[in-house]
Amino acid sequence: MFASKRLAAVAVTLAFAAVLSGCTGSNSAPDAGGESGEAADFPTDNINMIVSYAAGGPTDVAGRSVAKFMEQDLGVTVVVENKEGASGTIGTGEVVRSAPDGYTIGMTTASAASRVPMFQEVGFQLEDVQPIGVVTSGPGLVLVKSDSPYKTIDDLMDAAKAKPGTLNFGSAGAGAPQHVEFQRLKDEYGIDITLVPFQGEAPAVTALLGDNIDGCFCSNAQTTMAQVDAGEFRILAVGTPERLGWIPDVPTLAESGFEDLIYGNSYFVLVAPKGIPAEHLAILEGSVERALEDPATREVIGEVRLLEEFMGADALQKMMEDEQVTLGPVLKKLFG
Repeated sequence: MFASKRLAAVAVTLAFAAVLSGCTGSNSAPDAGGESGEAADFPTDNINMIVSYAAGGPTDVAGRSVAKFMEQDLGVTVVVENKEGASGTIGTGEVVRSAPDGYTIGMTTASAASRVPMFQEVGFQLEDVQPIGVVTSGPGLVLVKSDSPYKTIDDLMDAAKAKPGTLNFGSAGAGAPQHVEFQRLKDEYGIDITLVPFQGEAPAVTALLGDNIDGCFCSNAQTTMAQVDAGEFRILAVGTPERLGWIPDVPTLAESGFEDLIYGNSYFVLVAPKGIPAEHLAILEGSVERALEDPATREVIGEVRLLEEFMGADALQKMMEDEQVTLGPVLKKLFG
């Protein structure tokens, strides 16, 4: 795991610094990052976690459950504060403009950190953000009602090709990962399905239940999964690079003939300001990873919303950079 490797490296560095200190009689031998031995004591004060979405929502619930574990794990209070608005960029912006010392972190979405700044002036860019790790995910799900004539993803795409523009699919909103990915389906693969962005997944689910749309490309949010579990909705495909363990028989869009469509997924992440000391980042990253292995935390978040393998700082950074390169053109087309 990324975190364990980081922590092992930090331990070796600090031990070497201690030996040097003993040899020279100094109590302030620098560590590998040029700082004093204070890094070994991090954290010594409260950590502030800014949640960029409203209290009670899935981002807030996940953030608070991780914060609770981190308090026990790190031995300090983690103060959670909600600062929602502007697609998550208000809270995220406050985090990245804070002191880069590890004492202010943010629970937000990968989209707020990397996608929205590409088409809106929000006061920061991805370069200002230091990822810590993915807490939960919302994989894109191509859904129809259980009584739909489309039994497979091939059935759906064949119908869309036969009658371009006649099928209507909802999404959680303009700019949502699933909405952007279906625009790529149209632009890059010529599948003309009309996109209907709603103000959240709940209205999209209601519209599908009422037969006002033919399907939706949503995530595994509670409102959506309640209908899947009740047998009202059928999942035709998923937007993840690999099949999901909890629905192993459902194919990915990538293996269904749309190889590049792997970005229609929501990721709920912890971030810090760029410039945080590497030792502090490693400690926070390790604590998050341990939180996501804790049975109590997993129960609160829900197994279907957890990645099968922890995605730490380095992998999350690469994923968001890749998304910017791949999705930049379609975001500019949608939003100018």
